[in-house]
Amino acid sequence: MKKNLLASLALSALLFGTTAVAQNPITIATDATFPPFESIDAQGKLVGYDVELMQAICDEMQLDCNIINAAWDGMIPGLVSRKYDALISQLTVTDARRRIMAFSDIYSHPVFRFVGHQGEQYDFGPDGLKGKVVAVQTGTPMDAYVTKYHPEATIKRYDAGSAAYLELTGGRADLHMSYEAQIIHSFLKTPQGEGYALVGPRLSGQDAPEFGEGVAIALNKRSTELLASINEGLARLRANGKLDALDAKYFSAD
Repeated sequence: MKKNLLASLALSALLFGTTAVAQNPITIATDATFPPFESIDAQGKLVGYDVELMQAICDEMQLDCNIINAAWDGMIPGLVSRKYDALISQLTVTDARRRIMAFSDIYSHPVFRFVGHQGEQYDFGPDGLKGKVVAVQTGTPMDAYVTKYHPEATIKRYDAGSAAYLELTGGRADLHMSYEAQIIHSFLKTPQGEGYALVGPRLSGQDAPEFGEGVAIALNKRSTELLASINEGLARLRANGKLDALDAKYFSAD
């Protein structure tokens, strides 16, 4: 089923792609259920690391950008069909995704972790999670990893990035897997995270291909001029220190 979907999306990418920068305003979709990377604040405004990064790129390159919230499961099909011009939502770069969309230069290399009850012992070896319930966001690297390496576990999948924490704190899941930074800054540092801790190994794309090469902005495969503009914007933010400042703002040890 996944292979058929990828093949269909790849064909659509060729049919709907363009070579020029998208008409203004450029529409960029993000799944705003994954703080601190992207979420909606009390005033209904899109906020977060990825939102600020994308806006900074657009400002640097004088692009007229409209960043919008979108459902995770419709983002990639929406990009292929040209409903969206770009996606920024902590998208990891994998071979399967490269077949249906293009990526900017990588802007971060995340670490992936499990989170569970503090003080409880977990066995992450073969068959070690048998009988455990693991919550993940569907269609993510975490979903792919747990499905492949811990098939003996009961895997619960959710569309929203924050829904799994409700299952964890509600006692309906034993473990959740996500980006380490996301677990720390959106859960463990909140009152809801009391009594929970990072558990198991620190994992990256070097440990399992499911975690990809790093995180980048996704575009239609034929949006070559927009891709060049975004990469130029990223390069400028690295050179002028704004990318480092954004990292420090969201992920400092304090």
